[in-house]
Amino acid sequence: MTTDAGVSGWVVVLCLWGLLWSNATGQDPAQDYARLAKQLKVRELKTLMFAKYNNVNLMKLEEFLEKYPDAPEREKVLYLRAYSIWSLHRYNEAGPAYAALLKEFPETRFARLARIREAASYLFSGQPALALPRLQSLQKDYPDRPEMYARELAYALSRVGKQKEANTFMDDVEAELLFRKRERLLPRIKSHFDKIRMVGKPLPAFDVKDHRSGDPINPARLKGKVVLIDFWATWCRPCLAELPYVQAAHRDLAARGFVVFGVSLDESQQRMEAMVSKRKMDWLHHYDGKKWKNELAVVFDVHSIPASLLVDRRGVVRAVNLRGKELAEVAGALLQEEAQ
Repeated sequence: MTTDAGVSGWVVVLCLWGLLWSNATGQDPAQDYARLAKQLKVRELKTLMFAKYNNVNLMKLEEFLEKYPDAPEREKVLYLRAYSIWSLHRYNEAGPAYAALLKEFPETRFARLARIREAASYLFSGQPALALPRLQSLQKDYPDRPEMYARELAYALSRVGKQKEANTFMDDVEAELLFRKRERLLPRIKSHFDKIRMVGKPLPAFDVKDHRSGDPINPARLKGKVVLIDFWATWCRPCLAELPYVQAAHRDLAARGFVVFGVSLDESQQRMEAMVSKRKMDWLHHYDGKKWKNELAVVFDVHSIPASLLVDRRGVVRAVNLRGKELAEVAGALLQEEAQ
């Protein structure tokens, strides 16, 4: 006959055995996550997490997810994986990573930021058609918080050919923020809105010289070409992440009339020239060493980079701040459109 004491004893033995087994096999998700969080120097706030991100740490997160398909710690690890990919500027991978978090944990405490970054990742990787419905869903759920998604939604509308809707939306956002006495939020948002409002308008006047040849560069001399005016700097990691796409577009489209005009916001001429040489950035360049006071940065009111304008053969701005593969697609379409 088994006594209550005997049952309790067996429960203790089984629990101890399970603990020893999990320690021996490493199949304890809570302990493994604690070690992982320590290695990645994870910091947690209410709806945010931060960690040391690099490719090695990203592999550790992937290994945890593969090892523990059902652990509750997956919520945090899925978020950290998406956060790391985003922070590494791998936007084509970040969107699906945030989507995976939202699919597995629809009520995650990170939902709002994950939704914003999922949409922004699609936008930054040249997929505005994927970004737009997600941004419109955020607008529906947070009608009184346009500062969360306004820039991205305006870009997405413009890039899918809905420039009139973009203009109306931007006007409404500015009016609403003023009405609600939240004008402190306007400067940063408006700097992006002003770029988007340039679409459909001719380039403003400027006259500078190519850094290497000394030849004049101005709107009149650029007419007849499809031109990317690209604001960048050697210290700008997102700029360097975009560089392969700029190089690919230049390589594939230059013979058809595509021109890249780089505007460096570097202070060090040596670093700028070394980068141009190392990366074989064989196109037009403007440099004056004034960083944010660069002559063209002032003309185009540039306060953050990467920033760019794509201009058609007539000198009219047709798109701003294109990212990823979208650059070559839109530039190629403009070349084809104007060749007909």
